[in-house]
Amino acid sequence: MQNNRYPSYDCVCRKRCRFVEKRMFNYVGMHLAIMKDIKHAVTLRRIGGTYMHWDWKGVLQPIGLFVNSDMTVKNVFALLKENESEVGFVLEDEEIIGYVTTTSLLDQLMEEGDPNRRIQPEKDFLFVREEDAAKHIHNCSLVIGADIFQQPTGYVFMDRLDQYLSEVQLKSFNDALNSAEMGIVTMNPSFQVIFMNEKAEQILGMKKSIIQGRDYRRLIRMDTSFDEVLRGQKWFGIENTFNFKVISGQFSPIYENGKITGIIHNFYLKDQLEEAVHEIDFVREMNEDLQAIYSLSNEQILVTDHNGTITRVAGAYFNNFWGDIEHDELIGMNAADLESSGIFQPNIIAACMKKNSRVMLTQKGKNGTVLSTATPVMEDGKIKRIIVLSKDVSTDDKSFARAEDATEFHNETVIYRSAEMSMLMDEVKSVAPLDSTVLVTGESGVGKEVVARSIHQLSSRSSGSFVAINCGAIPEHLIESELFGHEKGAFTGADSKRVGLFEQGHEGTVFLDEVSELPFAMQVKLLRVLQEREVIRVGSTVPIKINVRVIAATNKNLRQMVQKNQFREDLFYRLHVVPIQIPALRNRKDDISPLAVSFLEELNDRNGYEKKISTNALNLLESYQWPGNIRELRNVIERLIVISREDEISEKDVYRVLWETDSKEQGFLTIKGIIPLKKAVEETEKQLIELAVEKYGTATDAAKALETSISTVSRRMKRFNDERMPGGASHDLLL
Repeated sequence: MQNNRYPSYDCVCRKRCRFVEKRMFNYVGMHLAIMKDIKHAVTLRRIGGTYMHWDWKGVLQPIGLFVNSDMTVKNVFALLKENESEVGFVLEDEEIIGYVTTTSLLDQLMEEGDPNRRIQPEKDFLFVREEDAAKHIHNCSLVIGADIFQQPTGYVFMDRLDQYLSEVQLKSFNDALNSAEMGIVTMNPSFQVIFMNEKAEQILGMKKSIIQGRDYRRLIRMDTSFDEVLRGQKWFGIENTFNFKVISGQFSPIYENGKITGIIHNFYLKDQLEEAVHEIDFVREMNEDLQAIYSLSNEQILVTDHNGTITRVAGAYFNNFWGDIEHDELIGMNAADLESSGIFQPNIIAACMKKNSRVMLTQKGKNGTVLSTATPVMEDGKIKRIIVLSKDVSTDDKSFARAEDATEFHNETVIYRSAEMSMLMDEVKSVAPLDSTVLVTGESGVGKEVVARSIHQLSSRSSGSFVAINCGAIPEHLIESELFGHEKGAFTGADSKRVGLFEQGHEGTVFLDEVSELPFAMQVKLLRVLQEREVIRVGSTVPIKINVRVIAATNKNLRQMVQKNQFREDLFYRLHVVPIQIPALRNRKDDISPLAVSFLEELNDRNGYEKKISTNALNLLESYQWPGNIRELRNVIERLIVISREDEISEKDVYRVLWETDSKEQGFLTIKGIIPLKKAVEETEKQLIELAVEKYGTATDAAKALETSISTVSRRMKRFNDERMPGGASHDLLL
């Protein structure tokens, strides 16, 4: 057995571990004696492959027959037949050195032709500890289990193990479905029932033997069409009647290899559903199947036991945060081990255990950052489990150095996570190396200057100056001298020679912000500068050659201004060489949380605060329309830091800042004439919800006061807000 080695695994240290490279002679006890380092011994099981919950002991068959190595093929074959054994274990000096089967003996007989020849044992076997997790092992046909006394207890062929594990997994899956607290019925594309769990039998009051194979459409009453589910639709909150029982649940398509192969119906009794009390905060719709909620969520849900061992991972999975660890590998890992291995820091689970209450922290992972809230679930005064809700606030940020001659603070970091900004930054990277004129457009406050600086820093002119000019802020009578400079005595007050901003930008970049505000006469002179690449100072006739790249920006539609003769057409085409449109913040909501957290950290550092912001507060920020874009968001964060009386900025604080309107001055609905009844109901509903939220501060408390569901209040408020943006009524309704 000299060639047998313990299977090679990667330890938590991410390198070949000296503990698991030891040869495994005889029984596994030799290796157990070596593995004194508990960290490595424990990690061997957790990191060395998919975590399994079935040990070898449960799959081993008893060892029935031992044979000596000097026995003949004929004698051993007879012993196997006599004892009805499929395998004989070959001993030499009281040690197992291999095994033989009737098949291997017949092969030897055919090859050698001599039944009196000594047996040649098979060597492709391995010893394992019977209490270890069972798993497939490559390059091995048979496994022998050993107990804590190093004695062999049983064996299993690898092909049978694979079949057994598949059966156990299937049984475990069925047990899980039968243990679910919701009814589950699955149908094939012909709507025939192919499975129903025990809870479904209990709710419907009929055995599955009666329902299986029948057309489900004929069993329940429903207003929606099953055909739409087969086309990929999901139906939530659907009420049906079965045997005079009202059930509520969802219908979802079942996919296999990208194709719809059936329908799954998850449901509760309506009465039970209405009485159900949710144990955790993040379940937003009581009648949605957990899997559907998780798949739609952009938040990561982590559940640990009272020791910090991860028992469930659901919702979004942040690969950049966890690094090389796969989703399934997290199950069974301990948060303390992950922290000590450098996977993340700090350990919010440990902080929650220590504080014995809710904790919120920003955690740094391998390549990402999350804002996490850990909430303990208590039982008899002790922590039963901990639920961690995490929001990805990582950014695909690219930092650029500040211009040396900047006269005021500018943040050169482009913070984004949305697909829209990712595409835009790819465009910036492709445009930057060129020397073409760029026209950056977008609403006020979207970050046009930040994008312009990014282009400059990524270009070959990055070592030169970046000169930013706000064309709308310079008085009309001074704009020419500011841009192009002037000679001494050129006009009253010109006591000395002045170098213009274009000359200051020589070998660098000139950024013309609000270029649409240039006077018409000045547009002609700017056009000449762009064409001739030279400026003439006021009071001079000598042209000065300049080498600058021009980036212009505006929040107006220059093409429409050209049509209205408010902007020169030739200048427009000179500027409109490479257009870049920055989307409004409301159209890239994935960027709101990273920006908010970044502004919070910046303002904390500047003012010496240690403020945090809750996940619910971030969710409320994401629901707002942000007419002022990033500039407004930064101002709101600064106001929140000032007005928040607690260390953590809450949902209520955000609501106070974003909804400071004249709603108090607007009286309740006054009927002055005939209006459509539907419109009157909607207006009354709107005012009731607005008053309730204003009074109680959160949608949750408002829903209780109005005796309706949180989801109803949230949807109505979202709709009211959408109707008002942009250019709507006098105030914004949030959430």
